[in-house]
Amino acid sequence: MNDIKARLFCVLTVFVFAFSSHAQKLKGIVTEQDNDKLPLVGVNVYWEGTTEGTITDVDGQFEIQRSQVSQMLVFSYVGYQNEQIKIVDQKQVEVKMTPGADLDEVTVAHRTKSTSVSKIDPIFTVNISDKELTKFACCNLSESFETNASVDVSYADAVSGIKQIKMLGLSGRYSQLMMENVPIIRGGEVAFGLSYIPGTWMENIQVSKGTSAVKNGYESLTGQINIHYKNPDGKEKMHFNVYGNQDGKVEANAGLSFKTGKKWSTNILAHASGNARKMDMNNDGFLDKPLSNTINVLNRWNYVSDKMTAKLGFSVINESRNGGQMDYDHELPQNEQAHYGIGIDVTRLNAFSKLGFILERPSTSIGWITSANYFKRNSFYGYNNLNVDQLNLYTNLIYQSYINNTQHTYNTGVSLNYDDNKELFNSNDVGFEEFVAGGFFEYNYIPSERFSLLIGLRNDYSSLHGNFVTPRIHSKYSINEKTTVRASAGKGYRTPSVLSENTQFLATSKSFVIADSKIQEEAWNYGISLSKEVSINEREATFSVEFFRTDFINQLMVNLDRNQNEVHFYNLDGRSYANSFQIEAFYELFTRFELTAGYRYNDVKATLDNTLQEMPYVSRYKAMLSGQYRTRMDKWQFDMTLQFHGDQRLPNANYNGQALPDRSKEYTNLIAQVTKNYRNWSFYAGAENLTNYTQENAIIDADNPFGDDFDASRIWGPLYGRMFYVGIKYKLDR
Repeated sequence: MNDIKARLFCVLTVFVFAFSSHAQKLKGIVTEQDNDKLPLVGVNVYWEGTTEGTITDVDGQFEIQRSQVSQMLVFSYVGYQNEQIKIVDQKQVEVKMTPGADLDEVTVAHRTKSTSVSKIDPIFTVNISDKELTKFACCNLSESFETNASVDVSYADAVSGIKQIKMLGLSGRYSQLMMENVPIIRGGEVAFGLSYIPGTWMENIQVSKGTSAVKNGYESLTGQINIHYKNPDGKEKMHFNVYGNQDGKVEANAGLSFKTGKKWSTNILAHASGNARKMDMNNDGFLDKPLSNTINVLNRWNYVSDKMTAKLGFSVINESRNGGQMDYDHELPQNEQAHYGIGIDVTRLNAFSKLGFILERPSTSIGWITSANYFKRNSFYGYNNLNVDQLNLYTNLIYQSYINNTQHTYNTGVSLNYDDNKELFNSNDVGFEEFVAGGFFEYNYIPSERFSLLIGLRNDYSSLHGNFVTPRIHSKYSINEKTTVRASAGKGYRTPSVLSENTQFLATSKSFVIADSKIQEEAWNYGISLSKEVSINEREATFSVEFFRTDFINQLMVNLDRNQNEVHFYNLDGRSYANSFQIEAFYELFTRFELTAGYRYNDVKATLDNTLQEMPYVSRYKAMLSGQYRTRMDKWQFDMTLQFHGDQRLPNANYNGQALPDRSKEYTNLIAQVTKNYRNWSFYAGAENLTNYTQENAIIDADNPFGDDFDASRIWGPLYGRMFYVGIKYKLDR
């Protein structure tokens, strides 16, 4: 097996460093509309529908290879309106850009590729397009990564139905979650807030690895997931989706966008889902999936004028989950029950605004982001009760301009963040209140289209932890038009919610020993990556190789090995690190048939009880092969993803006098889907876990849930076998 892996790595490495053929080039210059003597530096120039692009140099000039698949050349620049030119036989073009564009960050996504790596951003960013999201009937954000090599998805425990993600070998709580650069899902929501973002609402997702830009905050330790919802001004006017599976889950999603005037537009996104079927396929006496119902509504507004843009919105979520033993009666009070049950009731309210003002000076603007989020959760697991009442207020004021010329641009501003996390665990207060105020400066240097450098520094003051400094640096160098190297280094901080971020351990008989409850986690992250495009048999192949390391200075340790009947929480005493190496390749094998292959290896260790050892519940490796074939005019679409999951270390434990296995098994998972597309309608059918592999004895001592050995958190593999689903989609574009 090791020889095969080594040979595969060598072959892919050779491909990565192969050189591609040259094509005829187009030259041009980009200037300010009102001042054609002012060249614009760093303008994004790309062929529509592709990731073939470049940026303008210090003189506003660019050179780009002609595209074989597109004639429309797009010019985009922060603070300016987008421009498009149809290229026929021109050898040189001159473009004048007009101030007055939206303040959103520019995203260049390949419309024919499922995923792509941004050629422009100095931060290593993977763009997951709507095409990737259609490969699998992803019901929410956590499930959107099932066909992605960068992110792992797994169940948190065997009774709640909650899914969690891991990136760079670490829990998803170390990745900053954003909605179009507005922070979302914090504190008590982290455990299962990903399920509150329906897949059909999303236009695309950007996954940035390593520490992100300091203007977005100090909390990104391993990366940032930035979600873009379907825009009120976008091409889609209306959509509707109904989904159902054999396990009894039914889901409906709808969206409607319309203009309310020359400058205003809005959309309403609605979601409803429920699971009413009681199942116990493994005969352990517990519901395989909790009975649940969810209502989720989002309303967004856009305003656009020559000198100002605004994005406003609010959302409401209400969810209920009831699980546990089959005979548990959720109509009776908890203290009158003889059986084990779980109940989770959630209410979430969110409001946000993004205002942008274009100033008189070219390439100069002010952005103001605000959000308010209220989250309430009442839950019980057997005799354990955890109630969360959480309020978060956030504001960020950003000023953007340049020094001397647009070769030197910068962002500076101030931010305020307030967290009031009231958490009661069996009447014990385990919450915290924190106010953080800070300022930042971020400098972007673009001396040429080949090189860019992003340097940022934050200084914040926390009411809990005092003053702290966040430095970050990102660099990108294009060796040629097909080869890009990136390197990054930076620091990140976060205040963890001890229990609400680790709710899976409530589904056990373990007692909780909390030595440190108000820790500020602190870590350095370093990364290097290489992206390469090559031509194989006159078709483009894309390769990427990356390595990231996270070094913790402070970390909330969750020790499950000290005593199998206890969970110990305390601050790190010793070393803790995570190394993640990944290689990925994309290739169109023949017309309309795309293949994506990826392999990732994790080395995650920490000091537990004076011994540096492998952390539990971290898969050593993951390999993935994904294929998609579309017939002409996209009338039929066939998708299949094969996953290989490596083994994991499991905590020390005994049951009935015998030691439980200290490592999980390796397993394979297969997902497949067939879609029939019409002009506005799509009909799809698919299956999860076609290999039908499930983890045996997912619940330890299921017959005695109130005994000392009960544990529903020892999860490392699939909980449910083969599952089929069907769905209908309707979409109407403008």
